[in-house]
Amino acid sequence: MNAKPQNQLFLVCPFCQMERFITKHYGDVLFLTAPASVFYFDDPNFLKAVKKTIQREKITDIYLVGEVSCCFVKYALRNETQTGLRCESEIQELISKTDTAFSLTEKLLKKQLYEMSCQSIFGKEIEEGKLRIHTLLTSKHDDFITPIYSEFLQRIQLAVAQTDNLDDTSRMLTLYCAESMA
Repeated sequence: MNAKPQNQLFLVCPFCQMERFITKHYGDVLFLTAPASVFYFDDPNFLKAVKKTIQREKITDIYLVGEVSCCFVKYALRNETQTGLRCESEIQELISKTDTAFSLTEKLLKKQLYEMSCQSIFGKEIEEGKLRIHTLLTSKHDDFITPIYSEFLQRIQLAVAQTDNLDDTSRMLTLYCAESMA
């Protein structure tokens, strides 16, 4: 069966083995993986490579995916020994005594969303509505996928929608203000 690509890029954890689960729900899509879905959005070389892929594959939607059964989230919640991966220290920075797998995964997704949207390399595409960003909280065991709505993302999308009649300088200022309000 030759499925038509959906121009969707899913950012997932390779240890969670999400590919089959995602394609079951979304069809033929592309994947980019990093432990615990913690990507290096502060690395210019990584961002350039991702942007090339987005352009080459004509990606219109990027999905940040957090799986509640992720081994890194489980280890953090059980306060188990770490392997030294960067994702583990990022998770440790977010964890609180009251966190569950759901709440910690949601925090991690929102942090990644914020870091990704702060990078100017995606700004033009987001601003022009050519690239949409989504966050999904998943549980393979329970067979569910739920979108995570972020006030930060909603402000950016609102700013983009309201800037249709603005010049470029005013549009960028509006986007900057929406970002700094989050």
